[in-house]
Amino acid sequence: MRNFLCVIAAFGALSAGADASAARYTASKVLFQDITGEVKIATTGGDDVEVNVRQGKTYRSVTVTLVNGEVVIAGERWLGDESKDCCNDRIRRTESLMRDRVAAVGAPADDKAAYFADYPVIEVSVPRKNDVSFIDARIKLAINGALDGRLMLDACYVYGETDSLGQATIGVIAGSQLAFGDVKSALELDVSGDADVSGGSAAMADIDIAGAGDVMIGAVDGMLDVSIAGSGLARVARVDGPMTVRIAGSGAVATQGGKADKMIVTIDGSGGVFHEGAAVDPTLRLNGSPTVRLGSVSGRITRHGHGEVYVGDQLVAKP
Repeated sequence: MRNFLCVIAAFGALSAGADASAARYTASKVLFQDITGEVKIATTGGDDVEVNVRQGKTYRSVTVTLVNGEVVIAGERWLGDESKDCCNDRIRRTESLMRDRVAAVGAPADDKAAYFADYPVIEVSVPRKNDVSFIDARIKLAINGALDGRLMLDACYVYGETDSLGQATIGVIAGSQLAFGDVKSALELDVSGDADVSGGSAAMADIDIAGAGDVMIGAVDGMLDVSIAGSGLARVARVDGPMTVRIAGSGAVATQGGKADKMIVTIDGSGGVFHEGAAVDPTLRLNGSPTVRLGSVSGRITRHGHGEVYVGDQLVAKP
């Protein structure tokens, strides 16, 4: 009888993986692995994770398991990409970011919402204190309600939006379009290729752009660190804290106000830094034909190399 019950239980688990399924778990983390489809997450004040999977016409084999207190929602690996994860080398310091991914990822869809019509729909209710992670995902994403835990989005392609987050580590590639809410603590953002990312305020922010990505976020009430390789653009509503910028190429960083204390800028190329607020003891290392514009300066400007530097509307004479 015991063996018979085990066989029945195993059969039930396999059936749940093949068709629409719903289940409840007690867990502190949720991991999405190799998912292609639509993901809807609602945060709750409870303790349980509830998962409902509606399998699609394509990539049907979405499975749900509980592993060491973590709910793992897994799909199929991408065709033609068995030898590596598509995002292992997500950030590169060149502008040819898609050359190794075209076969696996494909060109970005013109109609992003319609693209996912034939793929699985995964609906998850998760305690807002939990962490949620995505690894190698191509998803239409919606997170409704504040997530006080950490969002880790190591994603090959994302189209969607989230509410406020406790902490965020976000990585997207070309074709992605993502909007997220305020981040209570640290924001780490990596953008490869031509992607659009916008967000709310953060306690501190570390932004890397490789290629032509466009990033726009709200106020940063602490450290701001921006690195751009290529023609990317990072726009920040305000910064009040140390500000470090590194640009290789024609990229630009623009901040609308605040006090950069202290500011360090390194530009190699034709890029620019445009800070409408105050800069404290700025150190500028400029090579090529860059431009730096500062609203006002406290202390001394330390300047190396070439390029144009303005304080207010006044061009600062070269040393």
